[in-house]
Amino acid sequence: MRPQKKEIQSKASRAGLTFAVSRVEKKLRQSRLAKKIGTSSYIYLTGVVEAVVQELLVKADEHAGSLDPPAKRLTNQHVVFAARAHPDLARLFSGFCFTSETSVPKAVDHILDKEQQDDRKAKKQEREASKAKESNDGMED
Repeated sequence: MRPQKKEIQSKASRAGLTFAVSRVEKKLRQSRLAKKIGTSSYIYLTGVVEAVVQELLVKADEHAGSLDPPAKRLTNQHVVFAARAHPDLARLFSGFCFTSETSVPKAVDHILDKEQQDDRKAKKQEREASKAKESNDGMED
C-alpha cells in the first residue's frame, strides 16, 4: 500500500492569510533591500499589508454607508476619503498621490500638529503678501 500524498498548501493558507505570500516574497527579494531575508519576514509583511487594506476598506464602507442615500457599492472616492479622513491612514498614505475628481480632506490636517499647521498658514500668508507687494512695486515703475 502506498502512502498518501500530502495535500499541497500555499504559504498564505498555512499562515491564515488571504493575500499571496509568495508575491510579497518575490517583490521583497526583487527590491534587494537586504542580502538575506528571513522566511517569517515576508509572511509578517503580508499580514501587515492585509491588515492595512482591511482597515481601509472598513473605513470606506462606513463612509459609503453614512451617505444619504447610502451607496450600494464602494467607489474609489470612498477609498480616497477613508484614506484621508482617518488620522493613521492619512499618515500612512501621506506620500501617495490619489487621483480623484472629488474633494477630500487634506492629509496635512492629520499629520501635522496644531502649531505646525499654524506655522504653515503664517508662512503662506507671508509669501502671498510679499508676492502682492512685489507685483504692486512692479506696477509703480
